[in-house]
Amino acid sequence: MKRRHFLAAGTAALAAPALARAQGAETRQVRISIQPGMSMMPLVVARERGTVEARLRQAGLPGQVAWNQISGGPAMNDALLSDSIDFASGGSPGMFILWERARNSRNEVRGLASMASIPQMLFTRTPNVKSVADFTARDRIAVPSVGVGLQVMLVQMAAAKQWGPQAWNRLDPITIQMPHAEATVALSAPVATEITAHMSGPPQQWAQMKDPKLTRVFESTEIVGGPATQNIMWAKTAFRNANPRTTKAVLDGVDDAMAFCRSNLREAVEIFLKATNSNQDPAELAQNLRDPNVTFDTTPARSMFFAEFMARVGQLKAMPADWKEVWMPELHDRRGS
Repeated sequence: MKRRHFLAAGTAALAAPALARAQGAETRQVRISIQPGMSMMPLVVARERGTVEARLRQAGLPGQVAWNQISGGPAMNDALLSDSIDFASGGSPGMFILWERARNSRNEVRGLASMASIPQMLFTRTPNVKSVADFTARDRIAVPSVGVGLQVMLVQMAAAKQWGPQAWNRLDPITIQMPHAEATVALSAPVATEITAHMSGPPQQWAQMKDPKLTRVFESTEIVGGPATQNIMWAKTAFRNANPRTTKAVLDGVDDAMAFCRSNLREAVEIFLKATNSNQDPAELAQNLRDPNVTFDTTPARSMFFAEFMARVGQLKAMPADWKEVWMPELHDRRGS
């Protein structure tokens, strides 16, 4: 299998399309950034199988794609705003915040594709904690980022569901920022650490499911009401307006990768593991991804649930009128939400 060229963000090559755009033609090179994580598996499959490049060529475009990896929502948005990349990816909270801040400006952004929707799970090693109502001041819940982020927001949503909307931040004082890998080790350590709970994510959560010391407190689908768009691929509307065929080809290429994941899940998992240098068991990982609450679809589902929560707690001052206000026109003929 041919590996796609993988560029570091910030290199001179990322600025190459500027001349083509200045001359009025569609860009000759598309720059797509991927964040680490299982939900980004469709983008990794798209990169490794060349589905975006193929769609660009079918549209009569050059078919050159520069793929790069950036970790963290703020760094991803900085790269997009500085025109170092054309398509960003990451958690929906970060995209909604940028959408609001840049609305009706040259930097306005909208979502182009939902990423794989995989339930997130909260685990604890404290035996008497059966629900969020049982946490005390002695507990510490590990999340990848405090303040604004997907995992911390799910904890806040659970608090609002338990104690009412005004208590959405009741568990914030006991949340601690820690990467998933470190939190997994801390929570499962033979000797108890300060970390008593972890708002986990794939693939760590599946290992935690098998740990007899741990109890699952809740799954995100229980909070949101089913599978939901938690991670997004987005771009500036200015880029989309200047490059409509390119944008459509990128969406079609990601759709192709999503279809491959649905129909060839085991092979898609093997592609992902090889590309990310992971030694996980592909059969076990594929089995976990066959969970009926896991979806591979670019159409947004329940994405406004997060926007509504953010508006309710003051993280967004402007609530989108509906999902189409936040998503590109290429998706408007679908049954999104």
